[in-house]
Order: sequence, then structure tokens, then C-alpha cells
Amino acid sequence: MTVTVVRWVVTALVVAGTIVWTLSDFPAGLAGALAGLLLELVAVQAGLALGAVLFGLRITHVIIGVGGELRSWTTTHRRIVLRTFPVLATVGITGLKPGVRRRTVLTGAFSVVLSAAIAAATWLATGSAFGKGMALAATACFVLQLVPIEKPGHTSLGWFVFSLPKLSGRPLRELEVRPRVLAGMDAYHRGDLDEAERIHDELVRDHPDLITVVGLKVVTSCAREKYLDALQTVIGLNGREDVSTRDVAFIMATIAGVAVLAVEAGQFPAEVGLETARSMLNNAYEAGYPKHRAHGTLAIMALLEGDYAKARQLAGWAAESSENALGRADDLITIARAWMADGNNAKARELAAEAHELAGWSPRVAATRARLAIS
Repeated sequence: MTVTVVRWVVTALVVAGTIVWTLSDFPAGLAGALAGLLLELVAVQAGLALGAVLFGLRITHVIIGVGGELRSWTTTHRRIVLRTFPVLATVGITGLKPGVRRRTVLTGAFSVVLSAAIAAATWLATGSAFGKGMALAATACFVLQLVPIEKPGHTSLGWFVFSLPKLSGRPLRELEVRPRVLAGMDAYHRGDLDEAERIHDELVRDHPDLITVVGLKVVTSCAREKYLDALQTVIGLNGREDVSTRDVAFIMATIAGVAVLAVEAGQFPAEVGLETARSMLNNAYEAGYPKHRAHGTLAIMALLEGDYAKARQLAGWAAESSENALGRADDLITIARAWMADGNNAKARELAAEAHELAGWSPRVAATRARLAIS
């Protein structure tokens, strides 16, 4: 909440400062301020992407632009999306090799240097009203990025360079064990569940208290369609005193997601499961979980409640913002099932075919294609 207030205050100051500084041509100044903001935001993401390549982190997704999806390229390890208006970009990074903290700090520092250089360069254009607005906004955006923030939907450059070096205890161990967890998640994403479970069994002997290790257990249980086991596992994280607000947000969102899958599979009473999911999502939102990340779960809830148009809409949004092949396949299957419920099996087959190409091993994908084959 405090961070949001600060952002609005800084935005107001930039707008007021631009108008005062470019009074004779303030529309051009405000246009420059918008351009400076967009430029600096892109510089931050570009710095993270280049830093990840230089220092050995994996880029998990690159989403370019806003609006509807024009084209996408999806592999097991990475998803690249081009949207209608290519004015912004979002990059996801994760630990790939040992020494994750050092590599991540260096990546963040590289992005800070690049972003600072871009912000400084905008001051060379202050001879015009447009340039003045651009310089003010770019500089303000850069300064805000230096404030250490780590939320479910956003991590600032300041957190990478100021907070991460001081990380200790379980959060640090979560970070450093990430390459091994990532190997398990890679196996899960390609459908090699035996390998994923083998890696989990090795990890749990050394790190039984790590949330990421528990997360690997949850996703493999869901892949085996053991939704109640998965639900029990993730609920077991509730009440722990060593979890942050950010951790709580992800835990609550995961409980909601698993609960609706259990209902869909007939393993959990609908009334109890859907009410649990709603309650957990509300708790997740309060902890800072971005609402757009819950579209996939909300789509399945709408499907279960018979609101097929809403299910298709929500799952469509989720598919467009998906960050990996399995996530997109799951959302496409939700849309396909909604079309099936409305009697349009031809449309459902198209979506199921695309989902099969992305993650044909997924139980939801396989079951839906089997139902369509019979029909």
C-alpha cells in the first residue's frame, strides 16, 4: 500500500514538474514523459534479459507489448509472446546453475547500470519540451526501481542489488537450491513424472522445509491426478511462521488452484471446493497476489458453475498471458471443455489439438481429447 502511494505521489510530481518546466508546450512535455516512462521500463527488462544471458540465468518468458496476442513461440523451457501494441516488455528469469544469488545480483546490477545510462542519456534531449518530459519521467522511474520491493507480481532492481545480498536462512536456501528444483520442474513440464519424483525424493532428504521442494511435490501429485494428496501437502504449509507475505500469496493461490482441479476430477465436493477456492483467492489478493494470475483458476470455477462464456473469456486471458507450454495447454483445455459444454465439439477439437502439441502428456489434455474422439 505504501509503495502504491509513493508511486502515485511521484507520478503526480513528474506530471506537475513537466507542466511547469514546459509551460509553453506542455502537451509535448507530457508526451515526452510518457515516452520516458515506457523507455525506462523497457530498459529495466532489457537489462535483466541481457544480464541473465551474461551471468548464467534462464529466461523463462519474454512478453512483448500489451493487448491481444499476435504471435507466440512456446517451448518446454521458454515462452515468447508478441502482443498488439509492442510498447512494453516483461521478462522472467530463474536460477539455472549453482551460485544463484551471485548470478542474480550481477544480473540486477547490470540492469541498474543499463537503466541508469538510458536515464542519463535522456537529459541530452532537454533542449525541447518533449525531451524535458522524457528526462523527468525516465529519471523518476529509475529512482523508483532502486527501492527494494519483492511482491508476487513484481521485483524491483533495488531488491536485486540491495536486499538479495543480505538474504539469509530459508529464503537463501530456497534460492540456492533452485537449479535442482528447476531440474525437477523441467522433468515435470516434459511429462517425465518419474524423474521429477526422483529429484523431489533427493531434495526432500536434504531440504524438507523448503517451499519450492514442497511445490515440486504438489505439481507432480496433480500430474498424477492425486489432487487430494496435493491439497493436503500445500495446506500443510499454512501456519508456518517462517513464510513471508509473498509466500502466503502463492500458497493461498495454489490451494485455490488445486481445489478446483479436485472438484473437476470429482475428488472433492463442489460446494466445499469452490467456496474454499474463493476464500483462498481472496486471501491471496490481500497478500498481494496479482488478480490476472488467477484467471486460469477462475475459468475452471466458471466452467464448473456452468458459466461457459465466462470460462472461455477468463481462460483466453490466462492462455494469452501464460508463461510456459503446460500453462497454456491447460488454459486451452478449459476453453475446449467450455465449447464442448455448449455443443461445439469442432471448436473444442481445434483447441485440444493445439494443447496436445504443447503438452500431450497432461491428464486434462489426454482426457479431453479422448472424450472428443468418442463424441
